Amino acid sequence: MSDPSPTCDLVAERVALGEPLAELDAHVATCTRCQLTRALPAQLGGTHAAVDPGLGFAARMTVGAQHRIGTRRRRRIAGSAGAGLAACALAALVFARVASGPDVAVAPPGPGPAAPIDQAGVGVDPWRPHEPVPPVHVDPDVRALVHLADIDRDLRGTAHWGRIEKPLRPYRALVQGVKP
Repeated sequence: MSDPSPTCDLVAERVALGEPLAELDAHVATCTRCQLTRALPAQLGGTHAAVDPGLGFAARMTVGAQHRIGTRRRRRIAGSAGAGLAACALAALVFARVASGPDVAVAPPGPGPAAPIDQAGVGVDPWRPHEPVPPVHVDPDVRALVHLADIDRDLRGTAHWGRIEKPLRPYRALVQGVKP
């Protein structure tokens, strides 16, 4: 066979695209190569046969599917554990943050264990006996507010109704005399 001409290239292109040959029919009738190219789609269509997946296809597919399910489960567990760990770390950072400023008030001296004092009259920290505790200066107003904040009383779950009703007695007589 000779080298294909530009017309043969046009025929091959139109056959490949599935377009009609129209004006190229005269060339196809005389050219052996173009006749073979034109018959090629019909020959390919005639060789169609059902593909048999072979023995063990269902077993291979089942094993492959189980492998994918197991892989996805391991990834899901690892992802969930990682997300939970990240959430715990974030919560630890948020809730366990230490205040960066000095204490607002120091509890006023009152009943309770007294701090040990050395011979020089300076308080001693029992955890660091070699370091003297510096004297703490607390504003008197802050000391009074801390003293007024009776934490033990405020933490109880019930109220003392005698203290609550006593200041309301004069108003009770006033309210009973007025009819809505």
